Amino acid sequence: MAAGHPAHVGQPLRAPPGDRWLRGPRPAAAPYDHRRGPVKPARRLAAALLLVASGTAGALPDTAGAVRRGYVEAQSGQVHYRYAAPGTTARVQAPVALFHLSPNSGQVFSDLLPLLARDRVAVAFDTPGYGMSDPLPDPQTIAAYAGQLASAMAALGLDSGVDLVGYHTGAAIALELAQRYPAQAGRLALVAVPVLTAEERAAGAALPPIPFDEAGDWAKQEWQRSWRWRGPGQDRQSVLATFAEKLRPGVRERGATAVLAYDTAAALERATAPLLLVRPRDDLWIATGRAHALRPDAGWVELPDFGHGLFHAAPRRMDAILRDFLDAAD
Repeated sequence: MAAGHPAHVGQPLRAPPGDRWLRGPRPAAAPYDHRRGPVKPARRLAAALLLVASGTAGALPDTAGAVRRGYVEAQSGQVHYRYAAPGTTARVQAPVALFHLSPNSGQVFSDLLPLLARDRVAVAFDTPGYGMSDPLPDPQTIAAYAGQLASAMAALGLDSGVDLVGYHTGAAIALELAQRYPAQAGRLALVAVPVLTAEERAAGAALPPIPFDEAGDWAKQEWQRSWRWRGPGQDRQSVLATFAEKLRPGVRERGATAVLAYDTAAALERATAPLLLVRPRDDLWIATGRAHALRPDAGWVELPDFGHGLFHAAPRRMDAILRDFLDAAD
């Protein structure tokens, strides 16, 4: 979703050395008991053994480092997902659910999933109406997306203390899901956060959609837009994958419409979960700066050398950034 570029709100922001979100030495990662949440290091083995016995996320077997796909029946139709998972005894960290930008699909996380899945279940969902997930009935809102995805998570056994990673539109979905279903959500990592002004939201809502035409000029415009917004290090294959998602029939603009109608700033101010904000240099660079001004207590990482496509361009760096936050002791 494209946003405008008004003057920056607040002071210039700098990333801590090494992209670390912590303001001091990193504490040891807390192992995870899927029925009780983070546990003390002394209980690491007990938590791992409990996972074997409990069957938590049992619908998601070991993928041996590969990314697998599936469908789950949620409250309003089927939701498509990609996932990677280690063997049950290696699942010592909280599971993580990832929500993408619009229009796109969970394919944006395909390079990251196996890295995260070294010690946790990692699931990237297609937003309803995008990728291969069924669309929702109108009106489609961030709240409706959050409800459908929370239902899909629960159907997979991801019903307690699940860490959430949201990207662009997915950041708004993650915020809403965490507030509507607080027991289901753990930590919140938000990448490129759409904190838009009232003027930006109104201007975005007034933009007409690219019309379909017999000559296919609409497809050319979508390709040019995809190419223009490619980020540093984003290869052609990644740009093509993004373009292909935009060609799917259905609800191309509705994700953007939903996020333009959503008060991300208010939701961010209400958030009570541990919070990380990541700021790549894309069309939400300014908006994400506003997010940090609203929540200076949150973890903060700037990535000025990356823009759109950063999960394909720098999956190992994103894995390290997310691990620093997700695996830290409370």
